[in-house]
Amino acid sequence: MTQKKRSIVLAGACLLALAVPACGSDDDADSTPDVPAASDAAGASDTAATDSGGLTISGNTFSAASVTAGTEFTITNNDSVDHTVTDDAGAFDRQVPAGGTATLTIPDSGDYAIHCNIHSSMRGTINVA
Repeated sequence: MTQKKRSIVLAGACLLALAVPACGSDDDADSTPDVPAASDAAGASDTAATDSGGLTISGNTFSAASVTAGTEFTITNNDSVDHTVTDDAGAFDRQVPAGGTATLTIPDSGDYAIHCNIHSSMRGTINVA
């Protein structure tokens, strides 16, 4: 086989390896898949706080978030439009650009009801422990 043919065969094998998912063991069948945050038909999210390490915005919904009081965390906006993370009681209001991030530190523990000032149907909760 010529060097050119070997390169083409090798490249084809590499592409095939990328396209075929890895096989798992029987133990994989017992794992529970990640479940997205609950939302209603209008795209609102009223979630329980379960995530740690930050808040994600995707599909005009807030993920569930559980963070530590006094610790800076990241808000990630996976949408192609700007959003805000605004406390219903006025404790904070953070602009998060489309496809970007922002940081926030909440000093006091408690459950903070949040909304987006730009998209009124977006609602959620940040649990601060």
